[in-house]
Amino acid sequence: MLNDGIIDGRRVLPEGWVREGAIPREVGGKRVDYGYMWWPVPSDDGSFADDAFSARGIFGQFIYINPREQVVIVVWSSRSKPRGAEVILDNDFFNAVVAALR
Repeated sequence: MLNDGIIDGRRVLPEGWVREGAIPREVGGKRVDYGYMWWPVPSDDGSFADDAFSARGIFGQFIYINPREQVVIVVWSSRSKPRGAEVILDNDFFNAVVAALR
């Protein structure tokens, strides 16, 4: 996923599939921040300039991928409830890690 579906120089996903599944889109006239089981993650400024996206589990499990910065973060959580149990907003955490690695 980090390298647009290419592993060891061989394409294993159709060209453009990763990008298509990781950007906000319009469906029925409404913006949808979801595609192909991946969620686009906005940068600190609210834009999607980093092309970052994540897979999200119901109790805080994540795979965050930021192709522009070449960063992958995996979070294995076990929250007590699906929403409202996080100490820091997940996207804020991911953006802070990317900023710290710059």
